Amino acid sequence: MRCNNCHNGDLREELRHKSAVSNGRVAVVTDIPATVCPSCGMVWYAEEIAVELDAMLTVMLDQDTVSVRPFREPATTAA
Repeated sequence: MRCNNCHNGDLREELRHKSAVSNGRVAVVTDIPATVCPSCGMVWYAEEIAVELDAMLTVMLDQDTVSVRPFREPATTAA
């Protein structure tokens, strides 16, 4: 499937990471399933992945100063 952004790259599935910073706190989620364009670098997450990722980052930034978790770990797990 061709990229909807640049119309050049063929989209591929990859595991990516996402970081967020808020009020001096850092959260990193690894191994997130994503669709990526190798040509322009655009990244897409499925809706259910994006919702869970947002929930994970919110919890991580509320609980820890620095937190790194794989995507498969539930957001409700205490550190």
